[in-house]
Amino acid sequence: MHIYTCTMQLLEHTFFSSREINAFYQTEPLIGNYALCYALGFCHGPYHTNGVPLYKEHLSQLNQRKIYVTPAKIEGDPKFSLTQFNAQTDTYWYRFDQNAIAVDKQQKARAINRPQTGRIKMLALNNSATCYIVSQERIDADIPSYIRLGKFMSKAKVTIKRQTCEPGQERTVVSSVMLNPVDLPDTLQLRRFDIVNIHPTTFLKNVEVTGRFYELPDDVFLPVGMKFGVDQL
Repeated sequence: MHIYTCTMQLLEHTFFSSREINAFYQTEPLIGNYALCYALGFCHGPYHTNGVPLYKEHLSQLNQRKIYVTPAKIEGDPKFSLTQFNAQTDTYWYRFDQNAIAVDKQQKARAINRPQTGRIKMLALNNSATCYIVSQERIDADIPSYIRLGKFMSKAKVTIKRQTCEPGQERTVVSSVMLNPVDLPDTLQLRRFDIVNIHPTTFLKNVEVTGRFYELPDDVFLPVGMKFGVDQL
């Protein structure tokens, strides 16, 4: 099996709406593996959409190709940037009307579902995040050197290191890798873990687990048999 250690250096402030508390929009110090599949070019979303997620259709294709991407974990102490935003109109005259700002005195504004003011907590530039790509075939040429991440399509530099690895014997380890619980095989036994509760799925960190693993340098253990559990979403 080909395993790629994929390191992403953030070249711009990067925002994911991991948690929303009133007018405060917070980014957790991680990057979800579904977002990474699109950012790395393994999946391609349509330009126009009706708002319905297409995870099942897109990620099932990666399962067929036997490609899996883990969530990315920020290396070291994460650095954040806190800023305010104001999306209100700059016109001379306006009024609040039906949960929206009206700029026409004669016509009522249509309600819109987007914030108009608030604060954003983003991952600051120069953070580094690491994920792992497991593939049955070599895909070096398919992994780009630069990608765009988050709501603002922020730029990140990608470096990879490839190695081949065979599954080891069953054992109990403490994994430093961020894991997506719906993607884990049924043969894996979770013993204890910390939960990061965000949408569309929670993530696990500091996981003590029993099963078979691909063992990488620096005590990195990747569970064998991970695939996108899109049927459970």
